[in-house]
Parts: sequence; structure tokens; C-alpha cells
Amino acid sequence: MSEKKDDTPQKFRWLNPALVLLLVALFSAWLLLTPPGIEGKMNAIGFSVCHQIDSHSFSVGGKVLPLCARCTGTFLGLFISMVYLYSKDRKSGFPSRQKITVLLFFFAFFAFDGINASLPLVGLKTVYTPSNQLRLISGLLFGITLANVLLPLWHQTLWSNPNPQPVWHSWQQLGWLFLFCALAGVMVVSDVPILFYPIAILSTLTIYLVLGMIYTLLWCIILKKENSLHLFRDGFRILSAGLITAITQVGLMDLIRFSLSQTW
Repeated sequence: MSEKKDDTPQKFRWLNPALVLLLVALFSAWLLLTPPGIEGKMNAIGFSVCHQIDSHSFSVGGKVLPLCARCTGTFLGLFISMVYLYSKDRKSGFPSRQKITVLLFFFAFFAFDGINASLPLVGLKTVYTPSNQLRLISGLLFGITLANVLLPLWHQTLWSNPNPQPVWHSWQQLGWLFLFCALAGVMVVSDVPILFYPIAILSTLTIYLVLGMIYTLLWCIILKKENSLHLFRDGFRILSAGLITAITQVGLMDLIRFSLSQTW
């Protein structure tokens, strides 16, 4: 008995209809069940990962951003760093020891500022007065650190031919990252109404980007597909599984938090 001929054009054979349908179904359900409008959707994404306390958040043009100052800084810093440091030649190495020390300092500042701001919750005095500006700065620096962890792991795990050179290989790169992150910080604190949507959209969509990448790496390891991809389309199933898992997590966290608070 002859095998059934596959009439799918060669360039589309990497697509998996079942995964596409599941992805569309999950995202459609999330769109239907969350508050209406662009702002409603952005707030729903932020609702899944951030406390969204107004006093700890910046307002732009009279509208409170969907993420607190620290989360806004973290996801903006992460997005900027990943865009700037991403390389077509798939650099997969971690920075030198000196540069890792700098990244650890960024993380320590982020952690210490967060702990300091939380001390009053346990009846202790703060070491210094917390502020949204410091929350934003610590988040931006922490975003740089996260990008220098996630990007090497991404290239090391997925690609069949990763480049062993470090993702962050020069101090000049850090200077540019400081500049770009500083500009992003100025945009946040400047309170220019037209900047609300760019800031809000970039920061919230980066949540999906990061979760999707992390879950893609996990699925790659679970399915034992490490270092098997030559092109992105080769990993369509793994990438789809990662994005589906990310959407599921955001939806479940929204559901749990809404069930507990009965409000968005």
C-alpha cells in the first residue's frame, strides 16, 4: 500500500496545525476573558507578575503604567539589552569574570533596594528612603544582568552551531547599554503623554517574550532537542510549546489573582 502523498508546499511543512490552533485558542480565550481595550490587556499582563501598587508606579500623561517602577525598569532594561546584544552569529559565551562581577553588582543593588523598601512591612526602618526613581534604576540594571544570562543560554541550548564568543564582549557595549537604558528611564519619568503606550506596550510584551524564551529552553531540554536547530523554523514545535506555556502561565496567574481579589 503506497503512502499518502503530502501536498503541503515544502516551505510550509515545518508548520504544525494542531499547535497553531491551540496557540490561537488559548490567546483568544485570554483576550475574551480579560478587560477590554489595549490598556485593559496591558494591565492584565502586568497583573500576572506585578503587584501594580499605584504609589510604587509611574504615571505617564495621567495614566498609571501597567507595571510598577521596578518591573517597568526590569523589562525595559531586559528588552533593550536583548535587542542590542543579540547577534546573528549566535554568540553564546558568558562574560569575563570582571564583567560578571559588574553584573552581580547590578543584581545586588536590585535585591538590596527591594529588601530595603520592604523593611517597614516587618516593622524595621529603611536604610535609606525608597523612591520610584531608585526602583526604576535598579530594575534597568537588573534587566542588563538578566539579558546576559538568558541570551547565552538561548544560543547554547537551541542552536547546532553556537558561537563560543561572549555575548557581552566589550566595555563599550556596556556604555551604550547605559545610554539606552538612561534614555528609557528619562522617557518613563518625563511624563510625556505620547510616551505612555510605547513604554507600556514594550514593558508588558517583554513579559511574554521572556517567559516564552524560558519555556522554550525547558521544552528543548525535556524533548532532548538541545543543539539541534539550524533555523528558527526547525524549532517551530518547541517555540510554539514555549509560547503556549507562557500564555498559560499568564492566564493562570491572572485567574488565581482575580479569584483572590475579585478585581482587576
